[in-house]
Amino acid sequence: MTFDPANASSIVKAVLTAAGAAYAVYGIRLFLRQNAIVFKASRTFSGDPGSLGLEFDDIFLETARGTLVHGWWIPGQPGSSLVLFFSGSIGNLGSELETFAFLASLGATVMAIDYPGFGKSGGRPSEAGCYRSAEAAWDFVVRVKGVRPQNIILFGRSVGVAVAAWLGARYPCAGLICHSGLTSIPDVAAERYRFVPARWFCYIRFDTLRSIAACRSPALVMHSPSDRVIAVRHSIRIFEKAPSPKRFIPLIGDHYSNEWQATPGLRDALQPMLECSSNNVICDQGYAL
Repeated sequence: MTFDPANASSIVKAVLTAAGAAYAVYGIRLFLRQNAIVFKASRTFSGDPGSLGLEFDDIFLETARGTLVHGWWIPGQPGSSLVLFFSGSIGNLGSELETFAFLASLGATVMAIDYPGFGKSGGRPSEAGCYRSAEAAWDFVVRVKGVRPQNIILFGRSVGVAVAAWLGARYPCAGLICHSGLTSIPDVAAERYRFVPARWFCYIRFDTLRSIAACRSPALVMHSPSDRVIAVRHSIRIFEKAPSPKRFIPLIGDHYSNEWQATPGLRDALQPMLECSSNNVICDQGYAL
């Protein structure tokens, strides 16, 4: 059989064209499905704070776009600190019941808000919707509950770290707690989809690094080196970008577990922030971390 360079060239071009088309289709599929990849909301609750013996009120707030979002107000001890909590992008507030019980055991009052499309909240999940929920919760605790900004701690977990940092970049507060956060969605996408330029297909950003750099509040960053969902290097970079004073605490356990609450020294690290942000104290943001 005679070798035909022209025919071989045509075959190579056809293979490359097919590979390129498949590559493009895969990238487009990631682009179109990313909302479903990032947000895994649930309407089903495993319980509420009352199931753990905590007093609570159901709260419904209207966002700037008119969407009703649901939250829980969990009062703490009289004159207690206020923790404004933002969860991750999976499940709903019911997934964080153990976290709320832990914060209550430290005496804190907790305001937790679900994002649009999660739990009892209306609307559909989106990055902008998460930020609007955060602003609605902030307005509620400041204008309705009368809590001073200097007495509010923003606590974010997983994707909620990006939401807390976004809010903290816009409003002064007593402090920021970043639990197992990610630097950005494009960074996570680049790690998980190594064979395509995934970061360039991401319209969902959750750019924690950009937001945390604009914050002017003390920051406590914590993450488990054993986390198999979001690598600890994300929180190390967040810590590097965070303002001073700041502190990093290695947690125990995996991303979704509640083992982190048993991390040695964690309660001692959280207590100064909670005591300083008590409604009976005006924080000077100079407490030791």
